[in-house]
Amino acid sequence: MNAVAVVAVDAPYEPDGRFSYLVPSALRPKVVPGVRVVVPFGRRRLEGIVLDVATAMEAAGGRLLRPILEVLDDEPPFTPELVRLAVHLVETRLIPPYRLLLSMLPPAVKTEERRLIRWNGDDGPIIALPEEAEVLEWIRDRGPVALEAILRRFPEAGPIVDDFLERGWLAEARVRKPRGRTKTVRFAVPNAAAPALREAAASLRGIRQRAVLETLAERGPTPVAELLRLTGASRSSLEALVDACWIRLEARPLSRRPEVDAAWRRPAVELTDDQKAAVRAIEGALDGGDRRPILLHGVTGSGKTEVYLAAIEATLARGRTALLLVPEIALTPMMLARVEQRFGDRVAILHSGLGAGERHDEWQRIRRGEASVVVGARSAVFAPLADIGLIVLDEEHEASYKQEETPRYHAREIARWRAAHHGAVFVLGSATPSVESYALARAGRYRLVTLPRRVGSARLPDVRVVDLRKEGGGLLSRPLREAIEERLRRGEQVILLQNRRGYAPVVLCRRCGRAIECPHCAVTLTYHRADGALRCHYCGYEQPMVDRCPFCGSPHLIPLGGGTQRVEEALLHSFPEARVLRMDRDTTGRRGAHAELLGRFLRGEADILVGTQMIAKGLDIPRVTLVGIVLADARLGFPDFRAAERTFQLVTQVAGRAGRGELPGEVIVQTYMPDHPSIRAAVTGDVAAFFAAEIAARKKGAYPPFYRLAVVQADARDARVAREALGAVTERLRMAVVPETIVVGPAPAPIPKLRDRFRFHTLIKYKQEPELASKIRRALREIERPVRRQEVAVTVDFDPETLF
Repeated sequence: MNAVAVVAVDAPYEPDGRFSYLVPSALRPKVVPGVRVVVPFGRRRLEGIVLDVATAMEAAGGRLLRPILEVLDDEPPFTPELVRLAVHLVETRLIPPYRLLLSMLPPAVKTEERRLIRWNGDDGPIIALPEEAEVLEWIRDRGPVALEAILRRFPEAGPIVDDFLERGWLAEARVRKPRGRTKTVRFAVPNAAAPALREAAASLRGIRQRAVLETLAERGPTPVAELLRLTGASRSSLEALVDACWIRLEARPLSRRPEVDAAWRRPAVELTDDQKAAVRAIEGALDGGDRRPILLHGVTGSGKTEVYLAAIEATLARGRTALLLVPEIALTPMMLARVEQRFGDRVAILHSGLGAGERHDEWQRIRRGEASVVVGARSAVFAPLADIGLIVLDEEHEASYKQEETPRYHAREIARWRAAHHGAVFVLGSATPSVESYALARAGRYRLVTLPRRVGSARLPDVRVVDLRKEGGGLLSRPLREAIEERLRRGEQVILLQNRRGYAPVVLCRRCGRAIECPHCAVTLTYHRADGALRCHYCGYEQPMVDRCPFCGSPHLIPLGGGTQRVEEALLHSFPEARVLRMDRDTTGRRGAHAELLGRFLRGEADILVGTQMIAKGLDIPRVTLVGIVLADARLGFPDFRAAERTFQLVTQVAGRAGRGELPGEVIVQTYMPDHPSIRAAVTGDVAAFFAAEIAARKKGAYPPFYRLAVVQADARDARVAREALGAVTERLRMAVVPETIVVGPAPAPIPKLRDRFRFHTLIKYKQEPELASKIRRALREIERPVRRQEVAVTVDFDPETLF
């Protein structure tokens, strides 16, 4: 009997991504679940991740199995728990396990293949053309050398290397190594206790050597560079002390940690009665009581963060670890400052906005057990914490918790699975819970805990609706301009929300009526006036702004609508003395930009902050007394079953940024649809009324929470090919599902063309389909060959956040 490993491999046309390989006896001790390996795949060598190892017959399905070629890790970078999670998700959600597991690692831990070239000829003269001989001699003199190093020295040497590899004059080895490494710093470490060091220092004649020993006696192990700066000693002085065996020099890992902005810290507060009741509910669950997930529904400003901190403290007191997730990178500096203030060095942070070194070192701290609290955005849900006692999902309703590219996972689902695996308490917090979570709480499957009042003297802001059908004034209506002017006069701060970046989303020709579209996608190009560019916000295509219509040649082009750039321009025109900050994807692209912009606003270096939805939640800035929503109903025209829910949540959340300190707040909502149920409910703050209206619409349309959804998408460069491939899958699924399941499609996707590929969707609405993933897998395998031949990409998305 031979050992056989199930290995996850990145195979684009395989719906499962799991393959079986023989384990050579020499590699058997190293091949365990979670290690990375190199395996043959067709004519290629690919990296894979071992999911399971078992004893089985050598033959599988009538074919001989191929052997694993190499093991890349001394220790598995993935915990057994995370490997089991990947297997669970491929079986129930068709999430490719290799892609999922790879997304759990910081970039510096991921491997890359390097081609090492060495001389394979004799030591005699090289008989070749002069340009060839120069390259070959350079390689021979250096031994094995990376191909990229050869090409840096000789940019045109690629064909030469390939030619002499084929002749046998050169030989090649392919190795995989981590992209990064642990950064180290040289430390001076004393070999004796402090009293002995001081006694030795007194006997030394050299002033500098004496200073070194006295400093080490006081400080203990010290970085060499710092020690030399403090004492004025030279490296030769240190070497002399090493030779005398008083000290030793050793390399120690340097922990590259993100900076914490102390401005976001808050003084300790006494919990309100509502907060104490919420903490007691969590503590009871920690001690083995009611283990249902807890939906913490608190109005904006009710102090949910203080409840989280108290719950984390209770978790650590019981010897367990805690994970706190936030929906946006922009929120991590604020939350990290609050958590680090309470728990110090026990806190680690994980999100994609960190530098590669910081992510690597924080991940390693967590893996080594040096951090017992993790704060982070969506991907932090995979933090390799052991013995998790508490998982908190702040702003649980946020769509950003769903990864919209492969691997398509939802952090809420992952968090719920990990909480069940560890026997942890799972807390979902929000002022505007998702319809699904609220329904689960109403049905008793979640435990509902409420915070109905703001803390302290703060009260909910007054809300005023401006009907744009009656009120003119462009992007900024007269009531909004007057309110801004009043805040500027009083030295208070303003937040304006416009959930669209750029200057104008449409550039229209007044003669022919056509809009300028992306040549690669079925969307209009957005005008960015700051740099005179037209950009596609989907594929990244960019071109200079044109002065004539590309269809009819007319010079009469007009930008329609308004993005954050246009709002900023209007503000500067109306209030030239105001200090305005803009926060959107265009201004936060560089590392640290989120924290920098928010920090400036918190410190009062700007009067007005205008931005997209990234400013709509979590901000607690006491001097903000006015929030303006430039166009509250922007999403309501979208063909998306969540449009009303997203509108209600966005308006309610951004309104909650006003009046969080001692100063009273006001919210001005500009809208063309003041009577829409989601707008009315957001203005009055009536969550129950919104839920009642929305739940009736969802039931009528057969949407969650009454039905679950899955979307199968096919895309290809040829629209007919994509539609036929998806049609074949859809017909197989119609015959396989139970009669109560609704299968709609195939139909063009709401955005039918992206990145030069035509997209078609089939929507599956179901209540009880326990084997749906298996049925989809079988349907995909039956058409695998034509799909592969015609380069059709098929993806499956369970529980989609949007149907776009």
